[in-house]
Amino acid sequence: MAGNSRLFDPSGLGQPPAKGHYWRILQPWVYSLVGLLFVAVVLALFYPEWKKGQNMKGRLQALQTDIQNQKQELAELQELSGRLQDDPFTVERMARDTLSVARPGEVIFKFQPYATNVNTPGEVKGVMRQRTARQSP
Repeated sequence: MAGNSRLFDPSGLGQPPAKGHYWRILQPWVYSLVGLLFVAVVLALFYPEWKKGQNMKGRLQALQTDIQNQKQELAELQELSGRLQDDPFTVERMARDTLSVARPGEVIFKFQPYATNVNTPGEVKGVMRQRTARQSP
């Protein structure tokens, strides 16, 4: 078993180390360091390109989503255009709603929207502060 040890050999105790003894000890460490250095250089060369590819994939996904949204909007506009060309009721409704056009003899009533009891998020915070201020003496 002592003959298998590269670091400590009791049979050669007291004798000068053989020529190249230190190199046999350092050789695995040197090869490991050279290998790690090679891996680090390869990573340093290819990491920016990999990162650029990841950014391009994310941008591609965002652009594809935008294209799908634009296609959906185009389909809706084409449908509306078709209805405006073919359906006189749609034309009349849009003229009444957007341009406030009325037939002769009609009266148009415009009502203001009713105020509701539903608070917006900013109003809720103000109400909660007022309540807590009143409760604290």
